[in-house]
Amino acid sequence: MTKNTASAPSSEDAPAQSPAAQRTPTSLHDVVTLLHLNLIPLLEPEDARSLLLCYQHTPLSRGVRNAIATHGLKRFYDRDEAHFGNGCMGDWHRLVPVSPVGGRSGRCACIYDSRTKRNIVPEELPLPRILDARAHLLEAMCLIGEGINPHCFRGLQMDRNFDLRQYGVLQPMLFSLATAVEREQQQTTDGTEEQSERIDVDDVDELTRLLDSQEAGFGTRFFSPTNQSRQPAGMVEAHWRGIHVDLATNATTCQFCDNNTDAMLEGPKSLQYRAAEYQFMLRQHCRDVYQPLKKFMVRHLKHIHYVRPSPGWNDAGSRFRGHEWLDLIAGFTPGGVLCGVYLTNVEIPTNWMGFRVSLAPGAYSFEAIDLMRLRIAN
Repeated sequence: MTKNTASAPSSEDAPAQSPAAQRTPTSLHDVVTLLHLNLIPLLEPEDARSLLLCYQHTPLSRGVRNAIATHGLKRFYDRDEAHFGNGCMGDWHRLVPVSPVGGRSGRCACIYDSRTKRNIVPEELPLPRILDARAHLLEAMCLIGEGINPHCFRGLQMDRNFDLRQYGVLQPMLFSLATAVEREQQQTTDGTEEQSERIDVDDVDELTRLLDSQEAGFGTRFFSPTNQSRQPAGMVEAHWRGIHVDLATNATTCQFCDNNTDAMLEGPKSLQYRAAEYQFMLRQHCRDVYQPLKKFMVRHLKHIHYVRPSPGWNDAGSRFRGHEWLDLIAGFTPGGVLCGVYLTNVEIPTNWMGFRVSLAPGAYSFEAIDLMRLRIAN
């Protein structure tokens, strides 16, 4: 008795695969590359940043990355009124602000169209394209939105005695050093040849040189050892230099608050105020503004410095009126973007001072002090 066995089909007998079955499956990378112009209008800046981070190891083309990053920056331009390169009060992408924002809530109306009641966002932004600069600027803007901007455009009471009110306001700034690199390339080549792949943020000499090339003496002043070792000149600087950040425990302490608060008092103490009331006045904002801000910057930035301007630098010309100071607190992102805040002191309208919502967290209330004076007087 013979056993029937089925013979295996030969390759010639196998059914032919359709062209669709032979194609490589479409990846998300392909979709983003082909349809990014349709995709990016749906993205908020934070979404655009996350999308770019997803493709660090399988990079998108330079044109696609620039398009995605530019869209995110345009959303910031419109949403947060960060008017990059516009040369106005709201131009955040400057080493030195055109004008202190002060108590104006960070709003700039230079792009507002009263006819359509909408902001006019330009088709192109005057920002560098080399060294993935726009993606790095988008990353820096998202950092500002996350942990820096919440502390900006609100009044800081920096009184050093109860008889003289002093106010400051933080305003955000950022500047891509790719701007300086791109400018150098345009001066030495036809602008199409990249001489480096990235900005080395560990090379302090190179950072200094690039900053100085954009604003004379800026980098030298920023990294000056003297600037970091001298005694604080104001309340914010006194707190900032006294704050210690422990990232391992996510804790902060302020040596100025704990030990040296009285060192910043101006003039003799008045007997009508208790020592605890003086200390409360001088410690305001530190726990709620200065310590969280420094912890965030230490976590995300390198070479963080508190920089005071050189004497008299903002007294000449019409850009400043001489009563503002522009202390800079900033550090560098890994992508070569200087990122931080300017502390400005401006003439704040009296009626603006009265709005408690406009004061930064940790402020003491005027009413409490007035009641205390009444209590002592009686």
